[in-house]
Amino acid sequence: IAAIVMLAGFLRGDDPALMLRVSISLAVAAVPEALPAMTTLILALGVLRMARQRAIVRKLSAVEALGSTTVICTDKTGTLTENRMTVREYRLSDGQSFELENHGPVSVVLDRLLRTSVLCNDAAFDSGPAKHDTIGDPTETALLVAADLLERNAAAERLRYEKVRECPFDAVSKRMTAVLRDKNTDKYIAVLKGAPSVVLGMCSDFITDDGSLEPLDDEMRASFLSINEDMASSGLRVLAFADRSLETAQEEIERGYTFLGFSGMTDPPRQGVESAIRTAQEAGIRIVMLTGDQVMTAGAIARELNLSPDGDIYSIHASEITAMDDTALAQAAARAHVFARVSPEDKLRIVEALQKAGEIVAVTGDGINDAPALKRSDIGIAMGLRGTEVAKEAADVVLTDDNFATIVKAIEGGRTIYANIIKFVHLMFSHNLGEVLVIFAALVSGLPLPLLPLQILWLNIITDVFPALALAVEPASGETMGQHPRSSGGALFSPQFLFLICWQGLMLSAITLAAYVWALDAYGDGAHARTVALLALVGVELGHSFNCRSRTRSAFNGFFTNPYIFGAAMIMVILQTAAFTISPLSRLLDLVTPNFNDLAVTLLCVLTPVVIVELTKVFARYGVDRRSQAQA
Repeated sequence: IAAIVMLAGFLRGDDPALMLRVSISLAVAAVPEALPAMTTLILALGVLRMARQRAIVRKLSAVEALGSTTVICTDKTGTLTENRMTVREYRLSDGQSFELENHGPVSVVLDRLLRTSVLCNDAAFDSGPAKHDTIGDPTETALLVAADLLERNAAAERLRYEKVRECPFDAVSKRMTAVLRDKNTDKYIAVLKGAPSVVLGMCSDFITDDGSLEPLDDEMRASFLSINEDMASSGLRVLAFADRSLETAQEEIERGYTFLGFSGMTDPPRQGVESAIRTAQEAGIRIVMLTGDQVMTAGAIARELNLSPDGDIYSIHASEITAMDDTALAQAAARAHVFARVSPEDKLRIVEALQKAGEIVAVTGDGINDAPALKRSDIGIAMGLRGTEVAKEAADVVLTDDNFATIVKAIEGGRTIYANIIKFVHLMFSHNLGEVLVIFAALVSGLPLPLLPLQILWLNIITDVFPALALAVEPASGETMGQHPRSSGGALFSPQFLFLICWQGLMLSAITLAAYVWALDAYGDGAHARTVALLALVGVELGHSFNCRSRTRSAFNGFFTNPYIFGAAMIMVILQTAAFTISPLSRLLDLVTPNFNDLAVTLLCVLTPVVIVELTKVFARYGVDRRSQAQA
């Protein structure tokens, strides 16, 4: 277009040197040279804002993925819940049920179970003046606190027994075993805790109410598993306990245990998590819980947190994942709400299956083994409080509070950043197109040149930079999380967006040319008419800056939520006023002092684009409402 403008000026007989300068200035104005810098600035400011909300973005490229997220695969403990385990009840092998809040005397069986829970335990506990000051895994510290409440002295018990060897808990074995020597009798015992099905599988008998041992046949094993399911279905995390006597410290410890009973623990949901899940669902984001808990426990918690809007929770056990091929897993993952008893390897397969189903996946993790899933996901989110350094290095985002609600805030931040980039692009391209069309249309229609080269460059400086900076810090609007995720593969310049830029650029140029034609009629060709043309362009672009705050929402909706845009408008007015009042600058730009009529026309140019765009937004919203009513 700049080349055509220059050629048109030559053919019309204008000064070739002037037309060369005009075309170069026009090219400078048309090319959004600030776009890379402004985009980086918007990303940086958005990332800073997200960091203040406790989500540290380690890679700028992660921001785009955040805005496109369709599925969040989240751990349960410590993310959806407080990671504050509390023992609520014990179900003993002799048939008794024992609640901590309303308990009677400790029976022989419970006393033996408490001994196992204290010895098969690596947590630390201070039962002195700083009572219940614990260090260690929340599950194990909960067992120590419960034992202390039932007057079982953990410190004294541990002094009596010397730990000889230990098989620590892991996600594969789902159990912990310890071999200890009684210093008083010099005899050995093995203590076991873990997943109910695993522990029961290692037991050969159980203790009854009279203290005798009975064989653990299939019928009794099924009865105990039914008790476990009953506890799990009420949302309790269930652990089973067993012990056995040993002849030597090196004796085989894989079987032959006496089953003692279960403990049921609760881990309350984090405050604000249910609200955050609802916000994510309204934004078109599905939440999938990945947990090491049993299916029944995980399902109960998922229902409590409303992971499924219709209340129908679809849960998958890790054993089912093993039996599925990649295609079957992708189909199952597309509708699952809970994956139970998962290992880090399972988590990686789930992420890959969801991606195969076309989802943009965010996944949380804290352990070393979570690193592959964090790396493979579209957006890896590590826990800052309990996460390992390996997990943090593999992640794109680190949460400093380990809270699920912060993930939703980060997604909102990612969407806001992307929306602000779109607003800036909308402003810059429609402004620049309007400037180009004013010069082009004037020359093609035979009008005198409306702007000189330095005036074009001056206009480019004051109307692009400051409004763009203001839009960079535009706060999130109510519509940010009310829309479904945008397609990650979608083009920035969609046909609808290009049409919007084109018609609004035409509108800005038409209003400016109308003011210029009025000035030519009033003052004739010369500095005064070009002054009005410059004022008109500054005015329409000032008004249009407010239009660019939203493509659908009224400019007056949340009018004062972004004070920076008013600051940008004030800077534009001050700079343009300085161009008239400071003599060296006015001479350089070839401007004259405007009169009352000129200022009235300028004010009209400020208001006209706002009115026109507001009317189009009203009609667009009315059309959407009519379509919604028709569909209903």
